[in-house]
Amino acid sequence: MFVTHSFRIPYDPLIYKQLRNMQREAASVWNDIVREATSYFFTFKKWLSKSDIQAARKGSYNLHSQTVQAIVDKYDANRQTTRKLRKSDKKIKYPWKEKYYYCIPLKQASMDISDETIGIKKAEYRLSLVDFVTKKKKKNWNEKFPKRNEQVIIPNLAKEPLKNCKYAEIVWKNGAYWFHYSIKVQEKDLSSLPLCPAGADLGEIHAVTVATENKALVVSGRAIRSISQFRAKVMANLQKKMSRCKKGSRQWKKYNTAKKRIRQKSSNQLADLEHKTTKEVILFLEKENVTNLVIGRVGGIEKNTKKDKKKKSKTTKVRRQQLSLWNQGKIKQKLTYKAKLKGIKVEETEESYTSQTCPFCHGRHKTNGRPFKCSVRKTEIHRDVNGAQNIARKRYPMEVNTQLEVIFKQPVWYKRYLSKNNHNQLRCKSIARRMA
Repeated sequence: MFVTHSFRIPYDPLIYKQLRNMQREAASVWNDIVREATSYFFTFKKWLSKSDIQAARKGSYNLHSQTVQAIVDKYDANRQTTRKLRKSDKKIKYPWKEKYYYCIPLKQASMDISDETIGIKKAEYRLSLVDFVTKKKKKNWNEKFPKRNEQVIIPNLAKEPLKNCKYAEIVWKNGAYWFHYSIKVQEKDLSSLPLCPAGADLGEIHAVTVATENKALVVSGRAIRSISQFRAKVMANLQKKMSRCKKGSRQWKKYNTAKKRIRQKSSNQLADLEHKTTKEVILFLEKENVTNLVIGRVGGIEKNTKKDKKKKSKTTKVRRQQLSLWNQGKIKQKLTYKAKLKGIKVEETEESYTSQTCPFCHGRHKTNGRPFKCSVRKTEIHRDVNGAQNIARKRYPMEVNTQLEVIFKQPVWYKRYLSKNNHNQLRCKSIARRMA
């Protein structure tokens, strides 16, 4: 299995200047590809093939040939994805926007990796004024431009050996350049363990709820929802103020800078909380020796909540906003790849009415609040735990346990709470010493 790790490239004026020039050159490659492919489509009513695009871009830019081919691969992948999505939504557009900077994709042949440094290969095509004059006299314009192979040396700060790294990217993020690399990680083998299934129910108030036959874990998602709502509120307020300013004015630029800062800060906070949430879930699954994880499929629940009459009648304006801000896709993605690293087989299934189905009488009852109460058997169970177990029962048999242990966790800013607890402990010790 391939995973992506990254490290920050230390600031050096010369290195950052060279990387910025490579970014501009990569953007010119992308713009030329988009312009040529789009004009070819409108002329001949068919797309230019990937091999033809690579042949046309060969030896024309101050980048390594494998880097240029990687940009063509990214464009072709984007085009294929757009073609699939347009089958259901015709409003999705093919790549068309002009870029000023573009990430630097690197294949294995375009990198020279050692234990201490990483050399990023590039080509320089230069022609002096004397060469122009001589070529004009000889009228030999078919002669190739002189090529010089150069490298941009950056320190190797990766924690893993990068000898077998086949793909990497240099990305500008948070005011610095980051080196993202893909490495292959060996997955664990759990085939010798007995079958132990678990179900996972994704939600808003509780981000992830996983349950086995005897134990369940409920991880709160209120912090994630509050950050998303705060971002939406601030962004709407700033956008309203920007609409009253002239575009490009000094005040308009200040509001636009504030929008970028809020968006970046909130995305970092959400990513941190998503990783902490999924980490708690994986630790629970490892402790319970779970071999198969079944996740409920909730994709599409937030779509067309305003246009669809049935969905609109069941939701309010606040509820529609909550559904649109729900980041269940990112949590499911992180949970899936982390579970696969531990050797846990991940599956998906339909999760409709799993929280309303009673595991005792198999009837469907509407819930009021977080607990699920059966009016027939007079039993009570947590609604999300019941949904997680019913999701697992759709694929694997699971017995009903009346004495189920439920663990509640809230992964919010552990360091802050730990510092407060340590401060309180030290204060109590000092008071005890004074009393003694």
